[in-house]
Amino acid sequence: MVTSDDGSELIVIGRGLCFGRHAGDAIDDASVEKTYALQEGTSQDSRTIDRLAHLLESIPTVNLVISEDIVQMLRRELNVDINDKILIALADHISLALERERKGVPCENPLLLEIQQFYRKEYALAGRALQIIKEYMGIQMSEEEQGFITLHIVNATMPQRSDRLIVSVQLVRDVLAIVSEHYATTLDVTSLPYERFVRHLQFFAQRALDPAAGQVNGDALFRIDETAYPRAFSCAESIADHLASTYNIVVTDAEKSYLAYHIVNLLGEPGL
Repeated sequence: MVTSDDGSELIVIGRGLCFGRHAGDAIDDASVEKTYALQEGTSQDSRTIDRLAHLLESIPTVNLVISEDIVQMLRRELNVDINDKILIALADHISLALERERKGVPCENPLLLEIQQFYRKEYALAGRALQIIKEYMGIQMSEEEQGFITLHIVNATMPQRSDRLIVSVQLVRDVLAIVSEHYATTLDVTSLPYERFVRHLQFFAQRALDPAAGQVNGDALFRIDETAYPRAFSCAESIADHLASTYNIVVTDAEKSYLAYHIVNLLGEPGL
């Protein structure tokens, strides 16, 4: 971490950048490969700067380079704006994961199955990230780590806090389990209606868990006749009850109708 001529706090990456230098020394601009500016307002928070500086001291430079390569790969493949905050968070995760691998400490990811199902594209990209790590370090990480890196990718491409992302994955898992139990059937995770339902639940969870995201206008939601699909609406009511008791989330009548609509499509009931 360096301070520019105008006083801005920057994170710079480059091979051999700090070799032979000490705190307060000037750096060679020619050695700088990448520069990241802290988000507006962050540079005024000395505690944040101190935490970042302490964290950077604990991350090997090679892991920052690996993280940078992964971020560049994601930008190419996703063609979306990737939040720069993923750089340090991912490098820190890689450092801890490599340490676990070297020590033979097993890694458990209780949400791995849901991550694989709900974020298929991001999970595949996380697999490529593992390949980049292997090319640098010669270590093949596990599927569990691939799942954790997937969450870093999702978190960097969606306006959602990482803790809320974990809760949203759990919420979607719960809803799908309720539907499966209500209809006493196994859901087809490869079907297009399943994918659409999961995507709807993800956005619903994002709105419900983040007050700043706002609410969807109920009039804009598609409504279906409750009397025509009593089982689907009964299932939607069960979902609403669970979300209220477990997550303190109030599901509106319009949202229940849309849940029922997706449930009908998912299970192939005729007449819609």
